[in-house]
Amino acid sequence: MNKNIQESFKFLKYLPIWVFEWGLLFVCSLYTLEPTLLTNNSTMVFFVPVSIWILSGIMSRFYNYERNLTFTKQLQRFILFSFFWLVAFYLAALIFFDTFAWNTLALIYFIATVFLIKAIAIIVLFSLRKSTSLFQENILVYNADSGINFIKDIRELKRTGFNIYEADKTLFEETSFDLLEQKIHEKNIKSIYLPLDIVLDGANAHILNLNWNKQARIKLITTYNSPITGKNAQFYGLTQVVTHHVTPLDSILYRTQKRIFDIVFSGLVITGLLSWFIPLMAVLIWTDSKGPLFFIQKRPGRLKKSFSCIKLRSMAVNNRTEKSASRNDARITRIGKFIRKTSIDELPQFFNVLFGQMSIVGPRPNLTSQNNQYSEIFNDYSKRMYIKPGITGLAQVSGARGGIDNDIEMKHRVKYDIFYIRNWSFALDIKIIIRTVLNMIRGEDKAY
Repeated sequence: MNKNIQESFKFLKYLPIWVFEWGLLFVCSLYTLEPTLLTNNSTMVFFVPVSIWILSGIMSRFYNYERNLTFTKQLQRFILFSFFWLVAFYLAALIFFDTFAWNTLALIYFIATVFLIKAIAIIVLFSLRKSTSLFQENILVYNADSGINFIKDIRELKRTGFNIYEADKTLFEETSFDLLEQKIHEKNIKSIYLPLDIVLDGANAHILNLNWNKQARIKLITTYNSPITGKNAQFYGLTQVVTHHVTPLDSILYRTQKRIFDIVFSGLVITGLLSWFIPLMAVLIWTDSKGPLFFIQKRPGRLKKSFSCIKLRSMAVNNRTEKSASRNDARITRIGKFIRKTSIDELPQFFNVLFGQMSIVGPRPNLTSQNNQYSEIFNDYSKRMYIKPGITGLAQVSGARGGIDNDIEMKHRVKYDIFYIRNWSFALDIKIIIRTVLNMIRGEDKAY
């Protein structure tokens, strides 16, 4: 299975444990909470407690099963979760329910039941991590001093499910990069643990390409008092581990947020604008020149996977489609000059967005010929394909668009694309969309 798909659905292996906990909890609640705590027939009887339960679980990380989980840490979360839920539930009951009866004994039974269910789930999980490959993970550790301490801490925890492979510095040298990739493939390595100082050394910057290529996750090993920490840093004993993220979009939460926005925005544009605008453009394009309404061309997308990019045809039919347009290009039709100047020819790509092949904002998909050419010239060029290509992008609204006259111009665009990937935010997307609309209204000199 593709590593990217595995990463996206890695949480599914915990689904049976979640089903066990929630299912057994629901059955127990029917015999404890429902008949005794609440005497109101409103649907709020179900909605309010469940909503509070989910929110409390998120706040206390009650249902998180990270690799450094211990019985002590889970007990702390249980206490925190119980406190959040009881306080919030009591306040909600006073606000939402007309009649409220607090049965202390039933409540104690219920909390004890939750504790027992969670204890069973954790014991089962730890057992599976020891005996079942599905719940285990192969990791490669750089065996410098901090790496050796990390290995020692893991072995003392005993329940991480890690299968440890050690490697010395020679395997991580740039001249041995092919051997490193081979070992990752042969041993099915999911994560590589490296001392932070090794990565900060410019000579080892190539190691981070494993993250860009989605070959393995990079984890940085630091001490407990390191000045560089992460919001989601994990501790194994006194060893701190910080995950190196290429982009905020490595988070499934942010990817989901961006995808939902893409679907809603593209759906509104297609139904509200393109439903009548495309027939109008069809009349103008066919009156101006013979040929199809749409120009459909294979372009490299996310992780270099090609897709059919849809545009309104702005050129006379020709066999030089892999040659980028130039100023005063003879292939461009009269109506084509207008729709390219205003970027109207790109509007059908909202269908690509709806189909999940593109995003509203992202690095523009270049020609396949350009992709092959510049991948050989610039080491960083392929990094722009880490995420989905976009209808518009930071490079385009910053003036880096149109034809490529020299390699420096492409390098300039790549810098913008990588900056966007590394620093993505929803606010940045909105800013780029607003600037794109303003540029469409004004027209751009380099849009030809």
